[in-house]
Amino acid sequence: MPYSTFSEAQVRSLIKAIDSDGYAVLPDWASPAQLKDLQGLVTQAVAAAGNDYVALSGRQAVKGTPLHDWGGSRDFIDLCRRITEGATGERSSDTTLTQTLRCLTGDGGRKESLIFHYDSFVLTTIMPVCMPEGGERGDLLMLPNRRPLRRSYARNLMDKLLVDNTWVQRYLKKRFANHGETFTRIAMQPGHLYLFWGYRSLHTNLPVAENALRATAVFHYHNVHGSSSLASRLRKSLATVKGQPAHEDVPQT
Repeated sequence: MPYSTFSEAQVRSLIKAIDSDGYAVLPDWASPAQLKDLQGLVTQAVAAAGNDYVALSGRQAVKGTPLHDWGGSRDFIDLCRRITEGATGERSSDTTLTQTLRCLTGDGGRKESLIFHYDSFVLTTIMPVCMPEGGERGDLLMLPNRRPLRRSYARNLMDKLLVDNTWVQRYLKKRFANHGETFTRIAMQPGHLYLFWGYRSLHTNLPVAENALRATAVFHYHNVHGSSSLASRLRKSLATVKGQPAHEDVPQT
């Protein structure tokens, strides 16, 4: 990781870019050697999944790779903390990152695309590992900074429910088809790190051709409502119904 230290001016510059443009970029976050290793991991994971969509969640799922190291990197976590605190004016007590490696390909990859959503975390960072060179590339798509940080989890939940339904999803897809210029579309490059306010920005990825591959390492920092008792009860109830661990939803970015 080449970005081991940041000055206050550099942190402010990143915050300013996210506020004004919707996102910021740190070029060449991964070295060519690291990127090659990660691309090998993606190839293996996709093959094991029957050449279809797969998501590897958490550090242990990518043990022995740079993604495991970055997920526990004090420098990286400190950078995320400083960016978040500089933007919100509030000190975060979070000392960890939530991470997922998303691999979009096949029919499953198409089903996991064009799902507009808000994240539960203030800061979202994405590092593409593999991106198609042409055709349907799965570009990052967003309406930046559409909502404030909610004080209550109930209000945050209402925001999500208003978006997570057939009618609104259909409206947003139609709006993009007819007025694409009103969205921020980012053609991401492998190895670069992209940062944006995932909590505040309505975002998704465009579809990827079934025979192509888009893989992104997603890191989240500072769950706004992580200490909410209502959020905890709802997660546990959902886990009981689905028979899954009680954790935050898998990133769809």
